[in-house]
Amino acid sequence: MPMTSDTDVEAEIQERAQEEANTDVPFVPNISRTNITAVEEFGDFENHAWELYNVKGKTVTTVEGFLSAVSKLEEFVEQSNGVNCSADNMGKKEAKRFKSWLTDEVKEDTASAYVNRLDNMAQSYLSDGYYLGNPFEGLTEGINTSDSRDESSSFQDNERITVDDSRLREAIRSTHGSQLIVILALLVKTGIRVSEACNLDWEDVNLDHSFADDLLPTPRTELSDMPDHIYIDPAKTEDTNDAYTKGNKRKVGTEIPIDGELKRLLLWLALVRERRFDGQNPVFMVNNSPVDKSTNRLGTSTTGDRVTQWADEYDDDWWESGRDEKKNITPHWFRAKFSSYMTRRLQATEDFDADAKDIVKGQRGDVGQDVLED
Repeated sequence: MPMTSDTDVEAEIQERAQEEANTDVPFVPNISRTNITAVEEFGDFENHAWELYNVKGKTVTTVEGFLSAVSKLEEFVEQSNGVNCSADNMGKKEAKRFKSWLTDEVKEDTASAYVNRLDNMAQSYLSDGYYLGNPFEGLTEGINTSDSRDESSSFQDNERITVDDSRLREAIRSTHGSQLIVILALLVKTGIRVSEACNLDWEDVNLDHSFADDLLPTPRTELSDMPDHIYIDPAKTEDTNDAYTKGNKRKVGTEIPIDGELKRLLLWLALVRERRFDGQNPVFMVNNSPVDKSTNRLGTSTTGDRVTQWADEYDDDWWESGRDEKKNITPHWFRAKFSSYMTRRLQATEDFDADAKDIVKGQRGDVGQDVLED
């Protein structure tokens, strides 16, 4: 990664190196590598980690992920014969060799994430005029991250970023705000569209719990014999529903089961929700005093912004402004995540004779209700 000389970025790095060497605590909590004891320990990688945490406001987890990628890059340089450069001064040829080595060392999903993090760093320095080129540019395109996918891959077109279930659960649990954590859980556990989530009313939710009996309106007739289900109503269109939301795209109504975890979150939301006294009962509402019907329901655009902001704040690789939507975590990403997971789970179930993809499509609202009933 050749560099220009006497740049402002280089001066910033030197200044920060001096400052950090004079402190006795890590600049990112609980990450030992960020405890700088000498100026020479603070280089390009450390500076990028410093900016992720102190300038961009990224989490400790994001910085850890980036430094894990750096550690692998440094390991490659140390172990490889014929690589006559340092880890922070690579050219395109060395970067390609690193990619090949990395895919043999770690899972391809992890390799893609590591290369992407290094690509982001190099691109940032390139934009600042500090680097003359980005050796990692385009390298993720050659990494196959679909080795474990089967015929359910048609659902994966928008799931370009692979996130482990445990990591996703950690990210959702770290969410601030009662509404957002419920929205995220609802999207990933049911596969509904973000517009369908925004269009939910409490009558579309049937929770088998005494709290729900006291706090919530009577569920609609379609759910009368279906406890712990939600209902997606195809009659809720842009013409009939509140402003700022898009209509439900389903051709038929769909009853969707919810698990115990999502049930508890919905009960929690029912306890802390704002009350309305005009007969309207949206599940998700904007955080202001009720003014009128059109501004009280949480809109799809606002919800989408909150989801992408959450993704960006949690991990630098999950969302980036201006990047292809298919490479970002968006509300639709959760729909693809749900679809692929449920298809594989159904296919792995013994004595399951139905077409798993048709069942999932039915719950997604992509086909008629008769498929679910067969």
